[in-house]
Amino acid sequence: MKNSFIILVFFLLVNCSTSNAIVETSNPQFESMTFDAVTKNLIFEGDFPKHFTNLSNQWFDNKVKINGFEGNMIFTLKNYSEQSSKISDGRKINIDVEFQVVLEKSSLSQKKIIKGKVNSFSTLTGNFSLSEFDQLIIETQTDLILRLSRDLKSKI
Repeated sequence: MKNSFIILVFFLLVNCSTSNAIVETSNPQFESMTFDAVTKNLIFEGDFPKHFTNLSNQWFDNKVKINGFEGNMIFTLKNYSEQSSKISDGRKINIDVEFQVVLEKSSLSQKKIIKGKVNSFSTLTGNFSLSEFDQLIIETQTDLILRLSRDLKSKI
């Protein structure tokens, strides 16, 4: 009886530690970028998940810099799409979003527009729980913002 109890406690501890490891999220390292403007605004068009919105705001506030004497920078995220599909022995999540940056300078009547679309996908195979699948969605959203950051920086 004592041995069964020890084995049961061992399995409970292993499951708890495994569950905690899955829930932990990485702290993404975004690259900084600078725009020639005085003000910057982030606009979300449509419905976006909370994690994506929070991480986008964090990235925009901390890594998108402005360094100019005039002009406005308007960054718009739109057409967020998240599809989940079955694959052999698992699930696949595919997420994409479109972005647009408008740089306006009133004194020169200049307007520069940068457009793009980024996507990211992840898969989960074998036996998994709903919380593990939810964590996969969060990780895919994080990767999507990293890709957006890289794509935007390459177009500046």
